[in-house]
Amino acid sequence: MTFTSQLDEMLVALRQTQSRLLAPMDHQQLLLPEDPEIFVEDVLGYVMDEWRQDLLKEGHVLEEVTSWKDPVSHYPRFELRLRGGAMVDLLFAGVYPESLHLHISRSMASKMQFSDAHAVEVPLLVSNDPNALLYSIVGGLRDFVKR
Repeated sequence: MTFTSQLDEMLVALRQTQSRLLAPMDHQQLLLPEDPEIFVEDVLGYVMDEWRQDLLKEGHVLEEVTSWKDPVSHYPRFELRLRGGAMVDLLFAGVYPESLHLHISRSMASKMQFSDAHAVEVPLLVSNDPNALLYSIVGGLRDFVKR
């Protein structure tokens, strides 16, 4: 293949990239899904899966409590086993799509109880952008730790 042919192949690929990047934005992606299960799986689940990987690197284990189902908000609940044995509950709550909060508390003996004595509630941004959700979790926890 000649140098001119190589440049032509590069140009063909470059044109495809340009047309894809210049394509009009799909505004449907900016809207929150009507079905809360889609939001929970696509955005919240993605953020928690990524967080789970980082926690595991530090020796902590994050697991979803599959026996927990909130038919009103559809938000999940997680259990975090910290390195050393301490247990923490993470409950997402709110009314989709108006509100989302992360309630973090010490674990109780019963899996259906929460400790309000040792708890924090962080208001979160309901958004299709996983980075915005993660940013609101980090910011809320940072504000609580500063107190």
